[in-house]
Amino acid sequence: MKEIKAYIRPSVADKVIAALETAGARGMTVIDVSMIGGWSDPENSKLSIKYCERYSSSIKIELVCEDDDLEKFVKVVLDNAHTGSKGDGKIFVSDISEAISIRRKQRGAEAL
Repeated sequence: MKEIKAYIRPSVADKVIAALETAGARGMTVIDVSMIGGWSDPENSKLSIKYCERYSSSIKIELVCEDDDLEKFVKVVLDNAHTGSKGDGKIFVSDISEAISIRRKQRGAEAL
């Protein structure tokens, strides 16, 4: 199993989420976050006196999928989040060694 963490512009979040659902994503976590430094979007950034750096709002999408679905979901994010401008975001992929459904007490891919 793999975990995908995608940091994207808020303006494309609805489009990315809808496309992931259409592609078969069973569920995901969506979190409002702030990006600092080189990841920030220079057009939508604010100056923070505390950090003396630029930061901008972003959306973090987290989802866990089976290995076979990884490239499909990464492509969906790339196709729907890309604008070609600095601040489009990043995608990170991690291995997941175990998933457990608390309600159903299932493990592995069945827990997804």
